[in-house]
Amino acid sequence: MSIEIQIRQALERAEEYIAYLATRPDKELAKRLDIFHKQFIIAEKEKLTSSLELLEIWRSQTIQARIRKAENNIADVPSEMELAIADMESFEEKAEQRQEILNEASSTVIEEAEQPQEKEKNSPDNPEQLSLF
Repeated sequence: MSIEIQIRQALERAEEYIAYLATRPDKELAKRLDIFHKQFIIAEKEKLTSSLELLEIWRSQTIQARIRKAENNIADVPSEMELAIADMESFEEKAEQRQEILNEASSTVIEEAEQPQEKEKNSPDNPEQLSLF
């Protein structure tokens, strides 16, 4: 995609881009600004005026997003990766809980199964029950 098209899209979608950036962590926005600064220095050395213009637009939008985030106390939205990791951890925790319940239940069933067998062997036949036959 050419720089001119990127500049046009950055200007047309500025509000959408700023709103998205405002949901990102401040640390990430600071890192973006640092990267833009480094790219700006390289573009300046290479005399890439179109790139300089695009980088300035992005830098300005990132600064606006940080200001909006601070003024409106906008919470960070977790990334898809963070959400996926949280889902996996939750699934593993539930699986462990189920396994514990299963282990407890199976040990209880085993204990109960062993106890009646011992009682049957030790208890004499009840004559009242035999008379029914």
